Amino acid sequence: MFNQGSFPPQGFPPQGFPQFAQPPPQLLTRPECDAAVEKLRKAMKGMGTKESSLIEVFGKYTPLQMNQIINGYESHYGNTLLEDIKSETSGNFGKLCCALSMPLVEYDVKCLHDAIAGVGTDEKCLIEILVGRTNSDIKALKEAYQKIYGKELKDDIKGDTSGTNYRLYKALLKGERDESNAPRNAEADADALYKAGEGRMGTDESAFIDILCNYPSAHLRQVFDIYEKKYEHSIEKAISKEFSGDVKKTLTYLVLSIKNKAEYIADLFEKSMKGVGTNDNKLIRLAVRHRSEYVITPIKEAYLNKYGRTLAKRIKGDTSGDYCKLLLACIHENK
Repeated sequence: MFNQGSFPPQGFPPQGFPQFAQPPPQLLTRPECDAAVEKLRKAMKGMGTKESSLIEVFGKYTPLQMNQIINGYESHYGNTLLEDIKSETSGNFGKLCCALSMPLVEYDVKCLHDAIAGVGTDEKCLIEILVGRTNSDIKALKEAYQKIYGKELKDDIKGDTSGTNYRLYKALLKGERDESNAPRNAEADADALYKAGEGRMGTDESAFIDILCNYPSAHLRQVFDIYEKKYEHSIEKAISKEFSGDVKKTLTYLVLSIKNKAEYIADLFEKSMKGVGTNDNKLIRLAVRHRSEYVITPIKEAYLNKYGRTLAKRIKGDTSGDYCKLLLACIHENK
């Protein structure tokens, strides 16, 4: 079992939403933590499992508080919470409970590993997890990946991608995005993107990667606005003209995530439930990773504005039973 140890509890502060006020951390007292641990234990003790108690605990506490509970459970009972949850639950409800039984840094790393395992690469998952993180977050993810899987994250990504796409992910994984408030010339950077692409024969891919992966997100939003006004179309259209294949997809996801992270995640929620059947693995990942109330609130607002219905109503229409109840609890709609 991975021990969170010195790694920051990923998701607190959840990165990528700097425009929303971040509340101060609320830690559980020892008695509060012990009570939650005991409730979980009683829910799984004896014949059968009391799903309502699991929903109550998993749906109530923040990622930071759940980290306390996860550590407290192992200290009290020897087994990890994840081990016991795995043996007592099943189906999509079980998958969701298992995800909530992991420290978020461990869950992030598992999602990254799943995104590059098997055939093909889930670029949307990689962008979802890597974009908008602080440099210290990126460092923690790399260290945790090495600890859990025994190899470097960039090496696994290199084995699954190539060329420009790999260089793009490599730049994101360096964790060298400018986090200072030093003033920058947004118009000059918009011009630099134009000159690297539409303003020349061929494409200077390195310039795109450098600017998009290393400059502050707030500054890049200004750059994108200026680019659209000055050159009369969006930066996404420029990328579509200058790139192709996986690189075009990845750069487009990157730009959309930087432009409006809440809307980008809202779109991912919709796509996980669109069409025939539900992509439950993706829906679970999105609900677990964005469950902090001040993060999911703007996502729900973006979803309502774009799709004309609430995210809760969408989830109710696509899922059922305890699985549905716990998903709704994750997005703070279980009242």
